[in-house]
Amino acid sequence: MKTLHWIRDNSLSAWLEMHSHLLGQDDAFLVSEQALKTLPDSSPVAQTVYARKGDIESSKATEPNYLVVKSDEEWVELVLSFQQQMTW
Repeated sequence: MKTLHWIRDNSLSAWLEMHSHLLGQDDAFLVSEQALKTLPDSSPVAQTVYARKGDIESSKATEPNYLVVKSDEEWVELVLSFQQQMTW
């Protein structure tokens, strides 16, 4: 099952340490809040990492080159394209 993992309250690296066994090949990440502020310079995963443009602007986080930025409209389409979403 294709899952979108929405990481909010933890860093992506910390999430991977605890939950990498839950990650499927076709899964992806959506990062916001604390996770957005703590992204490493290079991607720690093979899966796609997304963020909402509004979240980046409001947090003033640096935007690593692997991050795929989505507008609000694109974000809705993204969420609906996954069979399952989990918020962490």
